[in-house]
Amino acid sequence: MKKFLNKKGDISSPIIVILITVAALSITGMTIAWMSSISSKAVSQGSLVIIGTPTITTNGTLYMTIKNIGNADARIEYIRIGDVLYNSNITIGANEIYSQPIGINGTFTSGKIYNGIIGSNAGTYQFSVICQ
Repeated sequence: MKKFLNKKGDISSPIIVILITVAALSITGMTIAWMSSISSKAVSQGSLVIIGTPTITTNGTLYMTIKNIGNADARIEYIRIGDVLYNSNITIGANEIYSQPIGINGTFTSGKIYNGIIGSNAGTYQFSVICQ
């Protein structure tokens, strides 16, 4: 009888196991929900690839093919070739190709290779362009 009276305020072992299980399942559920939201945002973005070798004429017409291999639209904000900056508003849809000539205000030297940068909402991409 004395043993029974000493355990009057204790919680039974099965209840402790149930509480720990519920807490672990709650934490696991919150972690899975958090990871799902992060991964869906990371997966839903544009990603640009420059296909072939870009060329530019001496009067500044840029010929290049850009493909968006992502699953969201990518917006090109600017293109810099050498010291010449071209502000752009080109949008390339998911899994689409853009290959229209781009008129850049500048003069370029025939036979010279210029470093180029594309700035977009999908990142910054470097490339080389040959002047013909």
